[in-house]
Amino acid sequence: MRRDATGKRGRTAVLIGAGLAAFLSSPLVFGSAPALAESLFSHIGGSFSETGGSFETSRWQRSDGWKSGGHMNCTWSRANVTAEKGHLSLSVSDRISGGDRYSCGEYSTHRFYGYGAYTVSLKAVKADGVMTSVSHYTGPPFGDPWDEITMGIAGKDTTKLEISYVVNGTGHRNTVVDLGFDAAKGVHSYGFDWKPDGIVWTVDGKPVHQVSGKPDELPRMPGRLMLRFWSASGDTEWLRRFTYPGHPLAAEVASVTYRENPANLSN
Repeated sequence: MRRDATGKRGRTAVLIGAGLAAFLSSPLVFGSAPALAESLFSHIGGSFSETGGSFETSRWQRSDGWKSGGHMNCTWSRANVTAEKGHLSLSVSDRISGGDRYSCGEYSTHRFYGYGAYTVSLKAVKADGVMTSVSHYTGPPFGDPWDEITMGIAGKDTTKLEISYVVNGTGHRNTVVDLGFDAAKGVHSYGFDWKPDGIVWTVDGKPVHQVSGKPDELPRMPGRLMLRFWSASGDTEWLRRFTYPGHPLAAEVASVTYRENPANLSN
């Protein structure tokens, strides 16, 4: 029997209604589309590996028609998540989407994933006002406490990796790692190994930051893995003002892997 990271039986509830109906009725542009019932209605997922841009569409969904907050000046659009030769493309474009002047790309898993090692190989974008990020998230929209583990590369300085995590709504931020290279000039791997007593973040397989604590001092809820590229509203020191360069900008995701912690399983 599979259990979630808290030791409870994996929940089978998922969000249904308009969002699910829209997904079921929309065309799948890339990847294969095997039986959706298993992927959509089995809440907790196991180990997987995605490479080359042909991501399994029964595992992933493209966000469409909404935004994640006022810090963004773009709306997620399914058109901004595409399969290109050898990679997945997440773009910011001047296509009007929702009430925003710009549209941007988010790709997230249907299932929720618990303790284990996560690795994403990607090429970030260098430009003021944009963010290339990987988040493991759950929260009130899914009936859970807000737990999150995030890695991000701000376009204003693509030689730095920003690391943060949230525990039951309390944020732990302001960790910045000097990469020693320009993340916008090539593909590198960024990951985190998440266990009940600690998190170790890695870059190209090497540890760059870690935290430890009791299980209630760290994220513990299974969450969705989210690949994001978006543009910012306003003019802040964090991201600076976004100015559209006259053509779409695109982050490239070459691969995503998740190696489940054996502690998630129970005989």
